[in-house]
Amino acid sequence: MGCTQSKVVDATAGGQTLQAKAKQTKQTQQKNGKTTAPEITEPAKPKATYANYQSSHDAKLQQESACSLRGVTFMQNRDLVAADYKNNKLKLYSSKFEFLADIELQSAPWDVCQAADNADDILATVPYKKEVHRLTVNKVNNHIRLVPVSEFRTNGFCWGITCFDSGIAVCVKVSVSEKTWPKPPEFQVHIHEFDGTFRRAIMFDANSTPYFIEPKYLNVTYDDLFLLISDYKQNNVMCMNNEDELIFSYIGMKSPNGIAMDENKNLHIASFFGTQRVHKVGPNGKYIDGLPHDEDRPLFPHGICYRKKDRIIVMTTDQSLEVYKLV
Repeated sequence: MGCTQSKVVDATAGGQTLQAKAKQTKQTQQKNGKTTAPEITEPAKPKATYANYQSSHDAKLQQESACSLRGVTFMQNRDLVAADYKNNKLKLYSSKFEFLADIELQSAPWDVCQAADNADDILATVPYKKEVHRLTVNKVNNHIRLVPVSEFRTNGFCWGITCFDSGIAVCVKVSVSEKTWPKPPEFQVHIHEFDGTFRRAIMFDANSTPYFIEPKYLNVTYDDLFLLISDYKQNNVMCMNNEDELIFSYIGMKSPNGIAMDENKNLHIASFFGTQRVHKVGPNGKYIDGLPHDEDRPLFPHGICYRKKDRIIVMTTDQSLEVYKLV
């Protein structure tokens, strides 16, 4: 999502049609000047099994009574970092999902992402501190540690985070005074420089209607051109260009959580509701396939990430890392 670029043109076929449909979808959600959640019509039974279960890895450490994983990301070296909301920790795992190290923060982290400006760094949101933390993976004498580097304040409680070629995007809930007029929406997406300098806020569509009800996770498309936002309470996953224009909305999933994208520009969206716990959505915002809910292995995923080398998706549940391989 190169914010230093000029106008971004939709790379998919029929881009103008998609934008028109996205605007129509948004208009149907307007009621008394407020954004409302659309009704969900769940897709039909999956066409085929598009991902096979590979393994499950317990994320609870020996000294912990329980854990609760939220955000997750792969690093460039194929290691993985997950945010443990319950234990105020970030946990580092090897490419084979072996526990390597953790670090305890002063408050609960929500989401994590690979820093785009340094392959050894990750960024994590800490909602109740209203901070984004930068940490680096440090290896000395075969001893691996997560080491704090820096932090910056956000303008409110911060949840989802992602990095693109020239900055950082963060889901933020701001405090709005009743005296403020015109009154901005509480939930916004803020764009920051890598050093934390605030650049701008994404709030309204072209009709001055708030885009969001409660966005919780972010990602960028594989080519870094478009921002992806999952809005948990709006039952909506949005794709926007760098001029804050809606390219498409996907409203086929109840309460979407994390979003991952593969090299074919397909989205993989997780939820712990419905008969399909992951939806595969094409670059045009259309449903392609789904991962059925297995009653023998109930899956309640929060975050999701994708690794190109072996075509696997990893989802976080409260207690585990769940690994599936794309067919």
